[in-house]
Amino acid sequence: MSKDQQSFEEMMQELEKIVQKLDNETVSLEESLELYQRGMKLSATCDATLKDAENKVNQLIKDEAEDEDNDKDVNE
Repeated sequence: MSKDQQSFEEMMQELEKIVQKLDNETVSLEESLELYQRGMKLSATCDATLKDAENKVNQLIKDEAEDEDNDKDVNE
């Protein structure tokens, strides 16, 4: 899977590795900047994925509530 097609879980694992590397290892300034940039991209992508999932859940809840309201109107 390419970096653009990683699952949410894979992105989170990569992000954790980046944070550990930045915290625990001696890395050059250039590598630190590259890791930081990659981490920021991963973070933004994960955030967008979570917001999309939240919107889908909210839409499902809304649709279910509308279906229940329609069922009540039919039964009355």
